Amino acid sequence: MAESDEETAYYTVEELARLIKASRSTVYNRARKYGIKLSGEYTEEQIHTLGRPIKGVSKTPVERIRTQLDSERKAEIGVLEQKHALELESLKREYEAKVSALKASNETIIAALEAKQAKEVADIEREHDRTAKDWEHMRNTLEAQLQGMNEQINGLAAQLPKLIGDAVNHQLKLAEQRERRAREVGTQVKTKVEKPESKM
Repeated sequence: MAESDEETAYYTVEELARLIKASRSTVYNRARKYGIKLSGEYTEEQIHTLGRPIKGVSKTPVERIRTQLDSERKAEIGVLEQKHALELESLKREYEAKVSALKASNETIIAALEAKQAKEVADIEREHDRTAKDWEHMRNTLEAQLQGMNEQINGLAAQLPKLIGDAVNHQLKLAEQRERRAREVGTQVKTKVEKPESKM
């Protein structure tokens, strides 16, 4: 009975994931899809099969990294915008509460004047002035924060291309290092496979 001429390589799932440049969960999914048992021993054909995506054409490393980073940056901007929206809503509620208080204060002043309660009128007017100043301060604060939020979002959008470029270069260097390590591991494993044949 003739044995297969294909060489067998030995990898852990983590080493296999680095070799085919995929995550461990992707390795498990593809192994299940293509009916390959993750036993630690693999032929070149099995490794090649595991390296194929389940459907569609895989993107180049640069495209994958660029797409991932673009999604991450957009997500960060989305989170920041959501946070600013919540802060704006909170400020808006405070502003509306101040306006309501100011209206109530005006109504109280009118009632006090009609009752000729001079002392109460003076106290209420002072409170009215304080409330009006608080409202003015709140409005100025709201406008300043809105301007700051817009500047921050515009700054992030302006920095996005450079951040993506830097991250892509960094990820490419990491990918080259992983590929070099994978080749070294492949050479070491092949040496281990060939040594048992010298016994006898």
